[in-house]
Amino acid sequence: SGRAEVLGSLSGRARDPQSGRYVAVIDDGALSRLAWLEITYDGRLRVAPVGVIPTRPGPGVDARLVEHADLEAVVALGDGRFVATEEGHRFQAPSGVSVSGRGRVTGDWPTSLLTVGADGVVSQVWPWPAPFVLGEPAGGVRDNQGAEALARWPDGRLVAGLEQPLYSDAAASSRNGRPFGGGQGGLSRLVEWHPVRGGWRPGRQWAYPLGVTPQREGFEAICDDGELGLVELLALGPDQLLSLERACLIDPASRRVKNVIQLFEVGLDGADDVTGRRLLGRGDVRAVSKRLVLDLDAVRGALPERLALLDNFEAMADGPRLPDGRRTILLVSDDNFRQSQVTAFLLLAVR
Repeated sequence: SGRAEVLGSLSGRARDPQSGRYVAVIDDGALSRLAWLEITYDGRLRVAPVGVIPTRPGPGVDARLVEHADLEAVVALGDGRFVATEEGHRFQAPSGVSVSGRGRVTGDWPTSLLTVGADGVVSQVWPWPAPFVLGEPAGGVRDNQGAEALARWPDGRLVAGLEQPLYSDAAASSRNGRPFGGGQGGLSRLVEWHPVRGGWRPGRQWAYPLGVTPQREGFEAICDDGELGLVELLALGPDQLLSLERACLIDPASRRVKNVIQLFEVGLDGADDVTGRRLLGRGDVRAVSKRLVLDLDAVRGALPERLALLDNFEAMADGPRLPDGRRTILLVSDDNFRQSQVTAFLLLAVR
């Protein structure tokens, strides 16, 4: 009841091959939950909410890590189970503010993979290895800017991507309480995961280059947490991915916000395994290749007026097949439960 039924802040989505429905994760640390959706296309894209359920701990699982997780991406395993990412975050109540009764719990949540059933029961929380510990002192994951992206290859391997570089890979200061690298980009990481009995084993790591945060006319400033970052991955083929990058820009005078949303084809062939290597200032690292496929600014004219400045698109999944058999890709925006934003679904056809 109440907050548990609220639909919004959809940050990751995957199609369940068993039911044909889509499951989405809601990145609300006050109450983690899944949303089930019916998504079809018959000449018109139709999205119908089916239900919202909170995530719950299974036997032996720490309830705090499950009920108050910041879930950012999800993939289907094909057997009725799913894997979601906790990107790694810290929540401390602002000075003089009580969180009692608001559903928030203070503490740290390590970067993790969560195995969850269709009923919302989490059977496993699998922490990432030591280099991805949360926080600047250890050179690890930036608060709320860690494992934002996740994809599953046909052979069962997972690949996860960090929204921003590790502290050890690119310098970041604090701006209004958030890690900020000045919009200069850097080398983030993709991490391969192999299924093993009882969990997941990390494999290779690859450097993923993030460019300088783009500017758009009239929006010359970067939002506090709006540097260009990697927010989603989708498998295209063996060692091939589609990546979704997002930036948030602001007009300092009017406070109007505009988003930059770009899709890239990513190739891992020839990229170095950078496991155990520090990437800061490394010009000799062979990163993954990237090719721009689509900048949503190029198609804004075909979108509704409400999306004239785009929105916080950060989820991506395979969409329903078109009548002619073509593959489609679904993008969805995270409204952050703000009145100024919107949950929007975009269906893109693959040429």
